[in-house]
Amino acid sequence: MKKLYLALLCATALTCGANMAYAQEDNTMPPPPPHHSEQNIQKHHEKIENKLADDLKLTDEQRSKAKELRKASREKIKPLIDEMKALRKKMDEIRKENMTAFEELLTPEQKETFEKIKAERKAKHEKMMKKHHHRPMPPMPME
Repeated sequence: MKKLYLALLCATALTCGANMAYAQEDNTMPPPPPHHSEQNIQKHHEKIENKLADDLKLTDEQRSKAKELRKASREKIKPLIDEMKALRKKMDEIRKENMTAFEELLTPEQKETFEKIKAERKAKHEKMMKKHHHRPMPPMPME
């Protein structure tokens, strides 16, 4: 019986000691990474491209041709990206018009409730984004 109490006492002491050590450690999350600048993104892409070239053991000539291919591809894609941005802008305008028309249907009480719902959703979204260290989203058209 004495051995059981002694074992229990030792286990309790070890558990308490471990908990105290854990409590003294800095268990906070590291700060989010800085926002990605165009320059940082470019460096990241170059690093990936160089690693792939190294893994494939590309010759200097192959590396040069691959770089030209990527550049030509970016030039082809750029107008499409610009077109997508214009389409997104049009879509946002339509959503905003739709939201305005929808709000005109509401009674004053419903509008008040709707504003509360929007505020709650916005707060919930910001909390989630902060938790996951993402950049803030641009305002939604309904705001």
